[in-house]
Amino acid sequence: MTGLRELFEEAAESSPPSRLLADEVYTAGRRQWRRRRLAVAGISAVAAIAVLAASLLATARPSVDELPIADGSTPPTSASPLPGQRLQWVDAADAKHLYLLLTCTTPSTCDKSVAQLKGSDDGGRTWTDRGTLMRLGAMAVLGPDVLIRAAQPDQPGAATASLMISTDGGRHWSKAQEAPAVDAVPDGGTAICWPETAGPSCTMQAVDAASHRVAPLSRQPALTLQPDGLRIDELSGRLWIPGREPATGRPAVAVSADAGRTWATHVFRDAPSCPSAGCEPLSLAVDGGGKTVYAVVSGERVLAVYRLNGGTTKDGWQRLTDTGEIPHGTNGYGSFVAADGTHVLFQPEDRQNFAYRYWAARDGGAYRMVELAGLPATAGPIRRTRDGWFYAIGYPDNVLYGSTDGWHWSPVTNR
Repeated sequence: MTGLRELFEEAAESSPPSRLLADEVYTAGRRQWRRRRLAVAGISAVAAIAVLAASLLATARPSVDELPIADGSTPPTSASPLPGQRLQWVDAADAKHLYLLLTCTTPSTCDKSVAQLKGSDDGGRTWTDRGTLMRLGAMAVLGPDVLIRAAQPDQPGAATASLMISTDGGRHWSKAQEAPAVDAVPDGGTAICWPETAGPSCTMQAVDAASHRVAPLSRQPALTLQPDGLRIDELSGRLWIPGREPATGRPAVAVSADAGRTWATHVFRDAPSCPSAGCEPLSLAVDGGGKTVYAVVSGERVLAVYRLNGGTTKDGWQRLTDTGEIPHGTNGYGSFVAADGTHVLFQPEDRQNFAYRYWAARDGGAYRMVELAGLPATAGPIRRTRDGWFYAIGYPDNVLYGSTDGWHWSPVTNR
């Protein structure tokens, strides 16, 4: 078993799945392929999650000196977990349309590989069951009422995973219809990256939810694609996707400003060399306006951060030099751009306890450790919806935390 799709299915079927987020099964499969190729032990499961949505009003942009420097004084926030249930996955179309998958937690009397989808159309104030029990697998929210998931076979090895689409908020599902290649993502459609064949990469596909069709793009980025998940978000009219140059393995990024008709790529030629365990996939973060893009590369005892202003590769990528106090580990960096434009890096302290640490810099300045008010260290990674709502998952408190600015966080409980 060497293909990405096969490893994707293996990761999805792994037992027990209680700490495996369904929306990261795809990423787990990709990383597992790389680590197996390098003879390194397989994937690490990420934190299980919890309850949904309330947020604070965005605050005024602080000055550089007002960034919340980490001093350990911020008290952790707690919220009541779902009794007898555990969240395995959370995704959101926006601050109002939220979805989660719940599994049971009884040690031996329930099947933890199946889950119930729940949805909220009012920011987490009320929840309803959506559809029937389903097996855990990669899933993504493509729009307020549009979801796509990989349907796993009832018996491991019985069949390959197939894509299913729902256009009514997960209440009903139908198998996606494979269609001939198209030139671009249609108006109202969404781009995904799906490993349709065995191999280290995935294929850019256009999803037309109205017709339940999924079609590969005629022109693919000239990279080995390594996205963080199934959905490829469009920001300010551009599709961004990270990957590696096939010939050299160097980190790279591809961007399309015309819905996938054409692609421009940039290879980070001066990126640090990989450690013996292999390179982590490049982490890509785009601000809400799509004008500033950050790429984070973790190499052998070196962390490189690149910034692109203007949102187009012709403007040139700038390597930021002052990553000062950030330790150069291989635990998997991620990052996001806060509402005020600050770039925030995060990394788990180790791969077992998933306690996160954060560093921030503004306008290309020095990175320094910061705290995010109300967000426990065990909550992460941080994600952002298209309308600018931030969310992160907490383990072991089994809580989802929300924020409107990326700095101030509050738990969302299931009411």
